[in-house]
Amino acid sequence: MRDEADRYAPARRLNEVRAMLNSATGVTVYDIADRFEVSVRTAIRYLRALEVAGDSLYADTVDRKRVWRLEPSARHETITLTAAQMVALFLSGRVFDFLAGTGFKEDLDDVFKRVRATLARKDFLAVRNIERKIFDVNEAPHIYSGRLEDVNDITTALLRDHRLRVRHDSVEKGKKRFVVDPYTLLVYKKGLYLVAYSHHHKARRTFALDGFRSVQWIRDDRFEYPSDYDPATVAGGAFGLIAGPPTHVRIFFEQSVARFVRRRQWHPSQQIKTVPGGIELQMDVAGTTEVPSWVLGFGGKATVLEPATLRGEIATELRTALARYEN
Repeated sequence: MRDEADRYAPARRLNEVRAMLNSATGVTVYDIADRFEVSVRTAIRYLRALEVAGDSLYADTVDRKRVWRLEPSARHETITLTAAQMVALFLSGRVFDFLAGTGFKEDLDDVFKRVRATLARKDFLAVRNIERKIFDVNEAPHIYSGRLEDVNDITTALLRDHRLRVRHDSVEKGKKRFVVDPYTLLVYKKGLYLVAYSHHHKARRTFALDGFRSVQWIRDDRFEYPSDYDPATVAGGAFGLIAGPPTHVRIFFEQSVARFVRRRQWHPSQQIKTVPGGIELQMDVAGTTEVPSWVLGFGGKATVLEPATLRGEIATELRTALARYEN
């Protein structure tokens, strides 16, 4: 992926220069040199390269400076942002750093570079080191190297309401091909999931992206996107993505983690009250499959009070872990 990025770097640089020239105010060769931290001679080479490529440029003298612009007939409508709006755009992009290798992050970075090229000098200087001033630390993101073509096929099919032919680890260990109607590309815990109607299961299913063995966009095989489908119902009240029977859950948290628990929305039905020594969280969930790992993440600072089955499941897990450490 890195080699491919390096291969197209010169073209991307010229696109950024073109975006600068596309602004109404235009730019000087010194502006270009300053933006890209190159010499004035290199900035002039960028302009000449664009002219050779067929871009119509012209220069005016403004305040004794030679300002370059694209000819009006060659200009395209652009979106200009303030420095504050640029920070907001960059922050939203950093949230999706875990998507590296899928094409999404790379496209977001390209959009950011193009928009940054349109900033006025004072605004550009304000966001020059933004990559270091705003940083996102992702906890154990999924590894999506080599998934670019799969993501391209999935997003194309999604946008066109076309079917996909896939192989997935959840069906005969990835050996069987089957057809799905893609509904939603879902982001959950730094991972991508495809919500789709599976013609193999005859029902809607949620598939982890990294479980696909193959993905093929079936061109022109269109399906009718269901008008009554709502992605908000995918979890169906579950604690996470894995649904199950309705269950009332009560958990005690010690005072040392109470503030952390209070400041988050763990489930739409949650209710939190203060009790001696800490807080008690209650919620009505559709399935508890993902609750144990969450509770165990708090170590000895969280205790399941009910249901008894969940309490017993966690107790068994703790006894097994303790036995392994004692041997």
